[in-house]
Amino acid sequence: MSLTSSQINKVFDISGMICPYTVLETREALKPMASGEVLEILSDYKPAATESIPNFCKKKNYPFEVIENADGTYRILIKKEE
Repeated sequence: MSLTSSQINKVFDISGMICPYTVLETREALKPMASGEVLEILSDYKPAATESIPNFCKKKNYPFEVIENADGTYRILIKKEE
């Protein structure tokens, strides 16, 4: 199932941030969320959207999707699972 069709429970904008802050802020945004909820991250930093945050999600076994927008920004959808 694609996360793009899921209900977004929280949107967090990390535009303007670079690593390691992108992953640190993503992790903090996920902490209070319940298992099964979906976080949408907005980013303008390609290394975070295509490498750092996906690597974090893989380590945590969180399903995720990265969507590149036409303007070069990114939407990263992360489903928190315990």
